[in-house]
Amino acid sequence: MSKKTSKYERKDFLSFSDEELMKLFALENNELAFEEVYKRYFNSLSKYIGWMAKDIDMAKDIVQGVFSKLYNNPQLYNSDKKFKTWVYATAKNKLTNQWRDIKNRDRILSESLFLTEDTSSGVTSDSKMIQITEALENLSESHKDIFVLKYSSNLTIKEISEIYNCSEGTVKSRLFYAMKKIKEIINVKNQ
Repeated sequence: MSKKTSKYERKDFLSFSDEELMKLFALENNELAFEEVYKRYFNSLSKYIGWMAKDIDMAKDIVQGVFSKLYNNPQLYNSDKKFKTWVYATAKNKLTNQWRDIKNRDRILSESLFLTEDTSSGVTSDSKMIQITEALENLSESHKDIFVLKYSSNLTIKEISEIYNCSEGTVKSRLFYAMKKIKEIINVKNQ
């Protein structure tokens, strides 16, 4: 792909939606538009996939792979969907496919868990994070994933429902169950 001269400056892209940026990239081969989308999502998506994979290096490779594939084939993005939910679902699917190909999944799942800050207070004590991490290990994958998407990646209930292709009520129910179970486990350990 050759770089085209843009009628926009990098600062102009800050006000564009993700969907507008992808349209500019797909139709006009505007690399600055693609770079802006990449900057918006690489870190948060890497944290989410890193949390799921428990391997931040693998997560960064997966996310880089998603963006590389998108760069080379911008038509892969379905513009009928919000870019944010599309890219999260695509990265999650890529991780799932990679796990399927790896024979020793247990080794990957037992590696150090990559965590982010508690979004409500900005900081969380190490001991509290360890307790939450241990409690999350007792949840089903879907409950765990939804909890991480909501509280680590700051996705909305609607965005999560689009990623999982389920109703918002289902997401709320799973989130409620996850919170309840985490509190129960932490309370038992603290007694």
